[in-house]
Amino acid sequence: MIKVNAKAFAMLSKYIETNKNFEITLEEGATLRDVLRKLGLPEEEIFTCTINGENATLDDKVKDGDNVGFYPYLGGG
Repeated sequence: MIKVNAKAFAMLSKYIETNKNFEITLEEGATLRDVLRKLGLPEEEIFTCTINGENATLDDKVKDGDNVGFYPYLGGG
């Protein structure tokens, strides 16, 4: 088992209790998509995600102690 710290930013925080970090426990070989599902975030609302501050894809694997972030599409003009 591995543990990662996850955070959802901006409008994505409405799907979770608060805009704080969550420690998520996963199986070895888990991906960002697995973290996303465990948090209950809708994949179609994800614009980008990061692992330890670096851009990543939902298929990238996470390691024990990683910090991951999920960011929504931003509106504006």
